[in-house]
Amino acid sequence: MCKRINIFFPCLMVFYFLGSLLFSYWVSVNGIYVPYYASIIISQLLLLLPAGIYIAKFKINVYRCIPYRKIQPLDILLSLAVGYLLVPITLILNFITTLIFKNYATGSISELTLYPFFVQVLLIAVIPALTEEFIFRGLFYHSYRRNGIVGAAIFSAIVFGVAHFNVNQFCYATVMGVVFAYLVEATGSMWSSMLAHFAFNTYSITMTKIFQVFRIKAENVSISIVSLVGMAVVGCVLTKIIIDYMAKRNGKYNMIRYQNHFGVASYNNEQFATVPYIVTVVVIIIYMVVSEMLITRYM
Repeated sequence: MCKRINIFFPCLMVFYFLGSLLFSYWVSVNGIYVPYYASIIISQLLLLLPAGIYIAKFKINVYRCIPYRKIQPLDILLSLAVGYLLVPITLILNFITTLIFKNYATGSISELTLYPFFVQVLLIAVIPALTEEFIFRGLFYHSYRRNGIVGAAIFSAIVFGVAHFNVNQFCYATVMGVVFAYLVEATGSMWSSMLAHFAFNTYSITMTKIFQVFRIKAENVSISIVSLVGMAVVGCVLTKIIIDYMAKRNGKYNMIRYQNHFGVASYNNEQFATVPYIVTVVVIIIYMVVSEMLITRYM
């Protein structure tokens, strides 16, 4: 399974990257205005199309291979809580990386404010949560999972990170990917990671909406780095406690503890990172760093 999904990995990244470039070029050459909502939908389709081809080619039974079982109301609330608890952690990583690299998410949020709030939620939270969790925690994580959940969580999270094609989002997306994978293990359901992903993505647009309603200027709201670090530490601790609790109540805790002893080592005589995986990750990281250097140089 690792070899197969690792061959698919570069195919997915090339299709997504070149598809995005060709679409942007076609729009630019023809002078076509593409609404922001359309660009988001197209970007998600560029991920889903090769995934659909992969599933069809290997006749993968999605419902048998990827757990979409119903989760309890308490697990729904706890999954949403984990999504919000990740915010301070990602803000710290965002702060560190933006000292050197560009923040790509800020511009996107500002464009979204032109749409009604429910449309913003649909575009930035619902659609990406469904699509990206299906691909990265569904296809990738569950392809690696038979070799150990620690390695599967880490290597699928790296795939999730590099798929953003910029250093800023790579750093915090990779951390989120690991947490989302453990949520799936703790509940035995993909819905938990989707809910956490949804909650996390609603943070920025919800805060922007609150500022608009109460006429608060974002530049007037500040928080010290020490306070943010403290919040991040508390967020990490609470996230661990919540996931452990969810694992216990779903009968998964002992299995997760047992598999954690293996670390990233595969116990199924199959490597997580094969040549296509390593080459793809290295090439994308080089691209991200070089492109950031060029942007910084010519700005």
